[in-house]
Amino acid sequence: MQWLGGAAVLLICDFAGRQISQALTLPVPGSVVGMLLLLLGLMLYGRVPRGLAVVSGQLLRLLALLFLPAAVGVFYLEGLSVNDWLALLAALVIGTLISLVLCALLMQKLLGKGDGDSADD
Repeated sequence: MQWLGGAAVLLICDFAGRQISQALTLPVPGSVVGMLLLLLGLMLYGRVPRGLAVVSGQLLRLLALLFLPAAVGVFYLEGLSVNDWLALLAALVIGTLISLVLCALLMQKLLGKGDGDSADD
C-alpha cells in the first residue's frame, strides 16, 4: 500500500503544477512546474519516501512504453519542409547535448562529494 501514497504525491505535484502554470500564465508546461514542486518537496523532506521510490522505479521500468506515442507521432510529420526538419534536428541535438552536459556535471559533483568520505578506496 506504500505505492498508493507515492502515486498520490506524484499526482498531487502534477495537478498543482498545472494549476500554478495556468493561473500565473507561465510559459513553462504545468508538468515541469509540478516536477519542480516535487524536487522542492524532496529537498525539504531530505530523502525519498519508500512509496515514492517504488512508484518511480515502476515508471522508470516502463519508460520506453511512455515514449511510444511520441515515436509513432513522428510518422505523421511527412508534410514538414526542409527548414522545419532542420529546426527539429537542431533542437534535438542541442537538447541532447545540454542534457548530457548537465548530467555529467551533476555526476561529477555527486562523485566528488564521495571522495572525502573514505580515505583508502
